[in-house]
Amino acid sequence: MTHLATRSLSDLFADRTRVFGTSIWTDILRHKEKHADPAYFGDGAPARELLPIDRLRDASARAWEDSAGLLGYGDQKGYAPLREWIANHLRTRDIETHANNVLVTGGSTQALDFACRVFLQPGDAVIVENPTFLGALEILNTYQVEIIGVDCDDHGLDVDKLQQALIANPQVKVIYTIPTFQNPSGTNLPLDRRQRLVDLAREHHVAVFEDDPYGDLQYSGEVIAPIRALDDQVLYFGTFSKTLAPGIRVGFVVATDEVMEKLLSTREVSDISNDRIMMRTVALALEDDFLPGHIQECRDFYRIRRDAMLAALEREMPEGIKWSKPDGGFFVWITLPAHIDSDRMFDVAAEYGVVFFPGEWFDPDREVSHTIRLSFSTVSVDRIDLGIARLGEAIRSIL
Repeated sequence: MTHLATRSLSDLFADRTRVFGTSIWTDILRHKEKHADPAYFGDGAPARELLPIDRLRDASARAWEDSAGLLGYGDQKGYAPLREWIANHLRTRDIETHANNVLVTGGSTQALDFACRVFLQPGDAVIVENPTFLGALEILNTYQVEIIGVDCDDHGLDVDKLQQALIANPQVKVIYTIPTFQNPSGTNLPLDRRQRLVDLAREHHVAVFEDDPYGDLQYSGEVIAPIRALDDQVLYFGTFSKTLAPGIRVGFVVATDEVMEKLLSTREVSDISNDRIMMRTVALALEDDFLPGHIQECRDFYRIRRDAMLAALEREMPEGIKWSKPDGGFFVWITLPAHIDSDRMFDVAAEYGVVFFPGEWFDPDREVSHTIRLSFSTVSVDRIDLGIARLGEAIRSIL
């Protein structure tokens, strides 16, 4: 028998997989192991104390009562009563839409992935905020597009620089934005900038993808309508991951009829439909006007943790360190002196017993390396105090 040389299957990988490096979770786990009791500020997730476990369990049991009718194919656009609930809820946030314009997805990241499949092809360009959501960068990179980061300030996306980027890059097809309590910076884009973004998108004929995971979680400040409320051409992504639980994997996208037709076709070649039992579980859990009261409980709970983190930073940070003061969401964005590299800070802080996400992970160009993201949502007040004190010690050791 002739023995042929064995070649690695990696030779056959698609070009788009070249963007996949080591998982960030490998780095996170490695850094957690550097200390016996690390304070972890990485989770962008709800607190376990707020997960409505009993309500979801009861709703799931009720959903399974009709399992014989639910374990076949169906609900390609999503369970109709859930889509109706979403449309009604969005009206409370000044978004006028209809259940037929809602597609239920496996979290908002799947919604973004579907939208990218519909709009993007190799050679296109997408404008994002710099910094922006790490998961969005990972999705966009798989579509072999140019990602153009536009700088932000303390109020969010700099729309003057957005205009310059649109003029300089006519190949741009999409603007991806998280205007409300942005991940990772926590900024809330003012209304006049939102309107200017819409005007620029119309002028340059580009699509706007608005990602809004945190809009319901506002703890202070002025309430500002989503961009989708200003223009019904905007694709709007939402999720129950931050208000109910991320593990249920239920999100949605709102789009016009012509876009919805393409999104639905994309969904059918991806997974046919979202989990039919889980969609009913969520719809049943939302009955009796549950979510507004639950959201208010979440706001009160997270406000305490946000305030604790801001107070601890005020006490513990050395001179020259800056941080955001978010009105909502889960994140505080720390800016270190320019000569401090966040990767080095990542390593040193882990030795002191505090773990976070380096800011470089949120930069499409991986150039800004003196920022870090802290999440307060899953960390108790006493652990926040402990972790920020350790972070202050770590920073002083480098300074």
